Amino acid sequence: MADLNPLIRLRKYRVEEKQKILADLFRQTELLEGRKRALLSEVDREQELAEMSGDINSLVAFAAYAGRVHAGIEKLNIQIARMEPRILKAQEEMREAFSEQKKAEIIQEQRDKEEADEIAKKENTDLDEIGVEVFRRKEE
Repeated sequence: MADLNPLIRLRKYRVEEKQKILADLFRQTELLEGRKRALLSEVDREQELAEMSGDINSLVAFAAYAGRVHAGIEKLNIQIARMEPRILKAQEEMREAFSEQKKAEIIQEQRDKEEADEIAKKENTDLDEIGVEVFRRKEE
């Protein structure tokens, strides 16, 4: 029976690569979420300043600013939404790669067990033959 350890190492490498890709996608999504949170807190801070000033020009300027920021937030939301299918696909690919790795590991474990059982059986047969031979010699 062929040794599957090289194949197992290859499959582990593939799983690790898929994990890195998935982690990178999560990191990118988290960066986008962070930018979005920063923009929202900045808008809140600017709104408080505009309201505190009480100046109509400040409020008009804030309204224009808020419109631009909300457009930017919408773009971030679109980018985040585009990341979700990529993340789902990467998760599925990682699951498949892990499944293939596990299959190879299980097959190798079964082969190792069968080989160990075969060796043990052969040793038992040899010991039985020795025992019979010793008994036969003793009887003679």
